[in-house]
Amino acid sequence: MNHSEEIKAKLDIVDVVSGYLNLKAAGSNFRATCPFHNEKTPSFMVSPEKQIWHCFGCGKGGDIFSFVMEMEGLDFVETIKLLAPKAGVILDDKDFSQDKNKNRSLEILELSQKYYNFILTNEKNKNDNIIKIREYLLGRGLDLEAINRWGIGYSLNSFDDLSNFLKSKKFTENEIFLSGMSVKNEKGRHYNRFRDRIMFPIKDVSGRTLAFTARVNPFAENNDKSMGKYINSPQTTLYDKSRILFALDKAKMAIKEKGFVIIVEGQMDAITAHEAGFKNLVASSGTALTIAQLNLIKRYTNNLVLSFDQDLAGLAATDRGVAEALKMGLNLKIISFEGIGAKDPDEIIRQNPEAFKRAVDNAKNIIDYYLTEESKNVDLSKPELKNKSVHKILTVINMLYNKVEQDFWLKELSQKYDVNEDSLREEILKIGKKDNKTNISASTKNKGKNFIQQEKADAKSRDDKLFELLLALIFRFPQIFDYVVNNLNLEYILEKYRKLYDLMLVYYNENNKKLDYNQFLAYISTKEDYQDASFSIFLNKIGLLADFYLQEQDDSDLENKIKKEVTGIILEIKKLYYKNLVRNKKEELILLEKRNDKDEISGVMNDLKSLSEELKKLE
Repeated sequence: MNHSEEIKAKLDIVDVVSGYLNLKAAGSNFRATCPFHNEKTPSFMVSPEKQIWHCFGCGKGGDIFSFVMEMEGLDFVETIKLLAPKAGVILDDKDFSQDKNKNRSLEILELSQKYYNFILTNEKNKNDNIIKIREYLLGRGLDLEAINRWGIGYSLNSFDDLSNFLKSKKFTENEIFLSGMSVKNEKGRHYNRFRDRIMFPIKDVSGRTLAFTARVNPFAENNDKSMGKYINSPQTTLYDKSRILFALDKAKMAIKEKGFVIIVEGQMDAITAHEAGFKNLVASSGTALTIAQLNLIKRYTNNLVLSFDQDLAGLAATDRGVAEALKMGLNLKIISFEGIGAKDPDEIIRQNPEAFKRAVDNAKNIIDYYLTEESKNVDLSKPELKNKSVHKILTVINMLYNKVEQDFWLKELSQKYDVNEDSLREEILKIGKKDNKTNISASTKNKGKNFIQQEKADAKSRDDKLFELLLALIFRFPQIFDYVVNNLNLEYILEKYRKLYDLMLVYYNENNKKLDYNQFLAYISTKEDYQDASFSIFLNKIGLLADFYLQEQDDSDLENKIKKEVTGIILEIKKLYYKNLVRNKKEELILLEKRNDKDEISGVMNDLKSLSEELKKLE
């Protein structure tokens, strides 16, 4: 048994999923509102018997691993590592030898975080400097519990205390250097990277420490100005600033629940906000939003509320992040702090949390924000400045994914700036043509294609729905299979379902009229044609569809109800079969009449008459 099989054997999918969702019993299964799309009526189902899940709203489904991968945004190997300790499965280093260096760095970073935190929080430590820093953090609204929740610590004003501690844990100088925790001077001597600073750990979406942001000791800010107020870990094999959102590990579930994410600039903004109850909030760590960060956010929501500092740097960061977000089809709002009397979320929340809540509730659509800011800061009586401002707003409107929204905001811009609407449309066409030549985002093009393909995939024909339900009922109630075989000729079954139907029938006959779902999965996994991921998802859907369909049914006299339901499905399948034949014959007749082929026409007319009579019998 390999590690993945062992983990699946030891962990119950219901226990794992219920750690993320509020599951409610639905017969022998469980259901919840889907975390992967917005819905009011629960269509997400989990089967403890089959150890699978499926959403009948968005179509996603799979096993315990696929669920955690979707929720956490992890790959398969990372998911194995996350679930193994919960299952009590010990992973050998040799299983992940290619990740050995990364694992060593992760261990160093985790130990460093605990070391810094211990120095700050150990009440036996009566160092005046540390006591002052505790008091400073308390003044910022962070008590001891909050400090521990966020893993905040303090790096001593020492060149080697952390290095010596890590070496005592059998890590080499080079390993410590590669993790970003030490610096090497010209003589090759290693020393601590962070000294006399408040340490904020930066974690990935799974809560693993990857790096640190270090704030200079507030009581020694003027002593050494050669280093910045805040410094970060360097880029390493683990840490890339452009791919991390601070506090996402804590915010991800709240983002899904609320349906939107608030994005602030600094880590202290994020910590203060979370401690005040704004859980669906992350920090970009002082940089413009990147494509990688936006892709992270898209795993949880398409709705972004930006709350950057209201100074020139903050507004510039907003500008740079907006373009990428709009190109990806994300919905953007921007918070304005005008009239509140504070410049950043940390300051506002500490003064008046309700004021921040109102600012979030009143966040402006991105175009509305630009219209307000531009018209407020530009002298519209000067044609050159007015033209420049209009062009800037049109550039943003052009990025909007929805054409109806574009139309609305063009009208608003026309009225606010007193510019002819047709002139604006001519200008935005020019901007669009220029973008098509030079700046079309590949991700946007693919998004459009995927959306169309998804729409086609979602537009299930009545034929498909009937056959899927029939197969699902056969799995759920194998005793009806003989009745189906005796009343539904193979020719009535759509070609794309026929191979699966044949395999089910062979398995059923070879196993004494039994059709166990999990055993059938093992049986079919040996068949080369049925090993792709899409077919696995389809089977998961079939495995739960009957229960989903019958969840509101009364259990009394269920056997007769099922037989009646199957009889109705078979009848509808037969009707569809003859309707398709009649339609095909009519199309054939039109072609023959165009060719004036009287002999062939006569034969087709007779066929059409016979088929119509068969259809009439069924109706």
